[in-house]
Amino acid sequence: MDLDQHPGKKIKWIIEHFENGNTAAFARKVSLKAPTVDAYLRENTKPGYDAIQGILRAYPEINIHWFILNQGPIKRELSDTELDALEENHRLRTGIQELYELYVEGNKEA
Repeated sequence: MDLDQHPGKKIKWIIEHFENGNTAAFARKVSLKAPTVDAYLRENTKPGYDAIQGILRAYPEINIHWFILNQGPIKRELSDTELDALEENHRLRTGIQELYELYVEGNKEA
């Protein structure tokens, strides 16, 4: 990617590779509204500090230097501690989703 590449192209890459092209899932994960993400993707606007922070927190495997400075690899190596935390976070999210389905939606299969 070129050094002057718009962040919207990087966000599009993240959506395609981590969310299988699901922009709504990306927006939920980084706590952004869909129209805001769409504006980034259309390159009408650039993400501010809070949006960048949300993206990098939601996708810790993204190399901050690549995202902000376009330097280095796209992904970074995660430490064992970070991998353990991600695994625990995934287990908690799955458990919360199952509880939601059971108690709110009335899904008896959970």
